[in-house]
Amino acid sequence: MRILATVNQAYAFRPEAVEPMYLWFTEPLRKLGHEVEHFDHSKLGREVGFRACADAFLHRVKHGNYDLVLYQTGGHDSMEYDAIVEARKYATTVAWNSDDDWQWNSYTKHLAPLFDYMVTTYRHVYEENRAQFPQLRLSQWGCLDTYADYARTKDLGFTFAGQIYTNRVKDCLYLKRKAGLQVFGLGSIRVRYPIVSSRSAYKFVAQRFPWLNRPLEFREVHEIWNRSRVSFAPMAASGDGSRLQVKGRVFEMGMSGTMMLAQRSDEIAEFYEPGKEFIAYDSIEDCAEKARFYLQNETERARIAEAYYRRTRGEHLWEHRFQQLFRELGLGGPAKRVAVRKVA
Repeated sequence: MRILATVNQAYAFRPEAVEPMYLWFTEPLRKLGHEVEHFDHSKLGREVGFRACADAFLHRVKHGNYDLVLYQTGGHDSMEYDAIVEARKYATTVAWNSDDDWQWNSYTKHLAPLFDYMVTTYRHVYEENRAQFPQLRLSQWGCLDTYADYARTKDLGFTFAGQIYTNRVKDCLYLKRKAGLQVFGLGSIRVRYPIVSSRSAYKFVAQRFPWLNRPLEFREVHEIWNRSRVSFAPMAASGDGSRLQVKGRVFEMGMSGTMMLAQRSDEIAEFYEPGKEFIAYDSIEDCAEKARFYLQNETERARIAEAYYRRTRGEHLWEHRFQQLFRELGLGGPAKRVAVRKVA
């Protein structure tokens, strides 16, 4: 198929950092033999405005001879909606949502009628809304093997790589004290330097010393997972943390050789077997105890990490996700073979 990946290229509006979804929605599709072109609707919308972005998008779709437009939704609009509706005359349009746990009702459900299909990664959103929105489909995040290095020496013990939301600070501080947790990424200074753990102190330091507090690039996150023996995987959503979710890290870490220590969740158990392919914890105290145990028992840790790796490689690559989605939507058929192009 000819596919137009309509997705951000820059991560968090930082041109030097690559947005993971840009990689996910280009590289795996090319490996499957599809011809993929890119349209950065977020960047163009900011630069020229919604109307001009919409006109450019529609012109591209009308004249591009695409079979599929894969469209990343976000927390904000990039173009006028009429162009998205008009694009359906020329190609199948599929929206892929992020963060539906907090923005489905306020935002993404209002976009659903614009597209032929819309994908959510949240089972509760799908089950509660599929009758009203028959174009809604359920899929899940996947793993990209580009930066994974299973054989990398595991010279870090117990780690967390990602964003330290306010509701993660207390748990991370506890795990640092009790199990030696090392944290990396945006907000990690609240744990590495407990004197700035409060919201006001953190805001003060982050504003005046921004180089101490930056988000990790996707490659850097993978480098930490590649080096880690045990990786902390909290599953609570940002905000009050009352709802658990299947985060992308569940799959993204899978090829690195780390062992995932994840908050117990029935949804994770749909993809990996607890006790064999990852370890589940029931409380933060249980998490610390299990982290210490597996750091002291390398044979058991390595056995679980290997099973995690094999399951991920066999079932949870992004190639698997797209193949399943395309089958469900009746898309694909014989794809034109093209050379796999490296993404900068």
